[in-house]
Amino acid sequence: MRTPNKSLLIEKYINDRIGQDIKPMDIANTLSCTVQTVYLFIRNNKNRFSPVTRGVFKIIAVENQLFLNTDGTI
Repeated sequence: MRTPNKSLLIEKYINDRIGQDIKPMDIANTLSCTVQTVYLFIRNNKNRFSPVTRGVFKIIAVENQLFLNTDGTI
């Protein structure tokens, strides 16, 4: 059986910790992935993180996007 994509695991992990300050090393240790993978995720999802101090980031909630149909309904 294939293991889940690390990006999906990181996404789920941070969605459970919105508003918290976290170190990439903590995410890497918890999810058994490399720190480089976590930093790559942070770099690719800058809208989800706000730097607090060096090596510490605050997790920001994802903005919900609504898609309208051609008739103006959601």
